[in-house]
Amino acid sequence: MSSSAKAPATSKAAARLKPAKPAPPPDQILQKLINDEARRLNTGLEERAELQDAELRSVRAEMESFAYSISHDLRAPLVHIGGFVDLLFNHFGSKIDEKGRHYLRTIAESTYQMGRMIDDVLALSRVSRAELNRVRIDLHALAQGVVDELRPLAENRMISWLVGELPVVEADPTLMRQVFVQLASNAVKFTRPRDVARIQIGGFRGEHESILFVRDNGVGFSMKHRDKLFGVFQRLHAASEFEGTGVGLVYVRRIIQRHGGKTWAESAPGEGATFFFSLPDSPPASA
Repeated sequence: MSSSAKAPATSKAAARLKPAKPAPPPDQILQKLINDEARRLNTGLEERAELQDAELRSVRAEMESFAYSISHDLRAPLVHIGGFVDLLFNHFGSKIDEKGRHYLRTIAESTYQMGRMIDDVLALSRVSRAELNRVRIDLHALAQGVVDELRPLAENRMISWLVGELPVVEADPTLMRQVFVQLASNAVKFTRPRDVARIQIGGFRGEHESILFVRDNGVGFSMKHRDKLFGVFQRLHAASEFEGTGVGLVYVRRIIQRHGGKTWAESAPGEGATFFFSLPDSPPASA
């Protein structure tokens, strides 16, 4: 057999003996293992975060539905109580002594107050569920309109109003009007003991947001109680001193949260109060 006939077999054997591709260095293997583990952990964290968000949305929806249902259920007995108080006054008023009439008036006033609290809870529930209608709005014009509406309510008082330059923002105009109504009304209420009330509405730029405030020279409050300010039905002053249900600031906070902002306050007893809220330049896609 010729040498030329054996050549192909020799080539195949040489190919089988060709050295394998060198393994990557240990540091590359370690880095790949770290990257794979990081991706696995991130995927797990994202899945858990999505699950928690879904659970929180479900709980919030259930709580809002519960508050709405309870509020409606409470209204019926209140209507009955109020109706029977009126019947007692109309049919037996002449036979009831002054102490009895005082008791009936107290029942009627308490019923009215409870009705207001229910209305506030319903309003809070609605603002939590309603879709936001974001448009560009001039906050200066909006705040000035609120001030003009409030002037007749305090026409027998000396109130100095100052509305500074406020930005144009993208927000829900109906809800933002409620923010200014609540904060300005609070300022009017808590400056009542002052001979001359001073109420200022202003704003300034933050790093990536507009910050607005309503400042007054009213009775103020201690900062050690600031955590109670934005709690439902929480009050820092006796109802006999200042009327209200204790829901207004909760309403403000929820509206601002839905716009992606924050709320806070600064005050001292007897030195007035300033309520701040922020509106980010880039609002969240949903709230």
